[in-house]
Amino acid sequence: MSYVRYTESFKEWLQIINCSASSIERMPRQLQEFFEWLENNQVNNLEQITRQHVNDFYNYLKYTRKAQYTDTFLRPQTLNSYIRCLKLFAHYLEETQQGYLPVTLLYEKGEAPIRQILTTEEVQQLYQATSEDHYGIRERAILSLYYGCGLRSSEGIALNLEDVLLDQQLIYVRKGKGYKERYVPFIESQKEDFEHYLKQARPKLLRDDENEKAFLIGYQGKRISYGILLKTLKRLQQQTGNETLKAKVIGLHALRHSIATHLMQRGMKFDYISQFLGHGLMSSTQIYTHLAHELEHNT
Repeated sequence: MSYVRYTESFKEWLQIINCSASSIERMPRQLQEFFEWLENNQVNNLEQITRQHVNDFYNYLKYTRKAQYTDTFLRPQTLNSYIRCLKLFAHYLEETQQGYLPVTLLYEKGEAPIRQILTTEEVQQLYQATSEDHYGIRERAILSLYYGCGLRSSEGIALNLEDVLLDQQLIYVRKGKGYKERYVPFIESQKEDFEHYLKQARPKLLRDDENEKAFLIGYQGKRISYGILLKTLKRLQQQTGNETLKAKVIGLHALRHSIATHLMQRGMKFDYISQFLGHGLMSSTQIYTHLAHELEHNT
């Protein structure tokens, strides 16, 4: 049986469960590499795969496989991304009742990922760097979604008009990570940013398609892309004039990390922050205790 259909259907499933764009791009490639390794070792269908095959593939990655551009062995972070892929594929097979993949691999101990956290002053400087035209009004709405509401990149992109409940000051996240939905509150200043965007900017960005449901609109009059969002943030970062801020390597997730850390600093209850972020595990929220102390120490 060909493995091709598994790769394609796995990618579709990753989209359904609302994985990040980078995961949707990376994991099918990693899975395809696993399948090619299996075929080279005369393992040609899912039923033949044993725990030893999975372990042998991992040993190949760890001790033989070299990185494409650096010609060095794979870093622990990269190895762990393969483990996550295999574990998620095993979960996919179980959930869709297509089979069983015995994955008992343990994650590598490596350096903790560096999370760039912005100070409240730096966040304010991003707001101040926005322009006065309709693009600038959209920029403020983007900041209010990703910092003010702490959304994941995919959650903000997926928002529809009906999901922004201005009267109730709530964002309805229909499909968060792992199928989870939640309501995210926002404050009066963010409500003003969203109202200005809807009244003054979005109509100009729509062009000819008045039936577009997306809340955030890109340059083609359609739903905004991750690339445009990231370019917007990078441009604002460089326009602040703050050399320390300009030197930071940040993405949209840095805004989410920052609001969580700032809420922790302000004394918000731990479980409230976890609900606000849509975390499935409390351990995912615990990192912000350390980050809050670290930010206080460095400022």
